[in-house]
Amino acid sequence: MGIQDGVQVNAINPGRVKTDRLKQLLADEAVQHGGDMNATLEAVARKSNIVRLGEPEDIANLAAFMVSPQSRYMQGALIDLDGGQTKTI
Repeated sequence: MGIQDGVQVNAINPGRVKTDRLKQLLADEAVQHGGDMNATLEAVARKSNIVRLGEPEDIANLAAFMVSPQSRYMQGALIDLDGGQTKTI
């Protein structure tokens, strides 16, 4: 089975996304460093060379596009959706 059968194989490589798990880890880290969650979020983003952490909706929007008819020409793509962390200039 392959593209000639209408099968598309694409992937999303997400960066740090504010999932419940990550938010809990960051909250624990914030407590250890004075309790300021916003400062912790900013510090993590800064260390990662990105402007902000991703939201679940950022990943969901790309996934929705990838399964829609608009992506019919996309095949074999690996999309880094990480705020530019892996390809910083």
